[in-house]
Amino acid sequence: MVLPLIKISALACLVIHNEDNSALLSDEEIEDNAVIIMIGGYDTSSILLTFLIRLLANEPSIYAAIVQEKEEIAKARPWGASHMDDLNKMKYTWRVAMETLRITPHGFCSFRRVLKDIEFGGCPIPKRWQVVWAASMTHMDETIFPNPSKIDPTRFEQQAPVTCCLVAFRRPRMCPRYEFARIETLALLGDLVHM
Repeated sequence: MVLPLIKISALACLVIHNEDNSALLSDEEIEDNAVIIMIGGYDTSSILLTFLIRLLANEPSIYAAIVQEKEEIAKARPWGASHMDDLNKMKYTWRVAMETLRITPHGFCSFRRVLKDIEFGGCPIPKRWQVVWAASMTHMDETIFPNPSKIDPTRFEQQAPVTCCLVAFRRPRMCPRYEFARIETLALLGDLVHM
């Protein structure tokens, strides 16, 4: 199983040192970041995997494409290569995960503070007001995602502009847990389709 490697990789990134061998982060900062990574992913990854399993059960062609991708990666694996290398090659599988996040976002809504006076839909919104946005409203917007009710992992073959509108990980700043969630999801999904 790849999960022990994931934990080691995440921790290795936190304990990186400068060229003069001084730590970039203090022990307390490393501990805080490790806890945030683990707690932050508790619900989000399990929700994503739940909806992915449902999607694969309902979409046999997508399931078959994931199995085929996994088999091709395994056949092409050089002797001694790590399973982490395999995860980086699971491009289609991650597109399916992104499409699952688009259709069933794990966060219903979020609040943001308005940075400057704006007008939206003819309504003035003053600076410093709190606004709420719903991810599903963006994810199902036909001007951003054509035919939004259709399950189409190929939407995510191009990185821009569509992925900037996927609220799951990309907001004004990238989610710090993005890479961990990607590896965790691909590792578990890879094990599930292998069974």
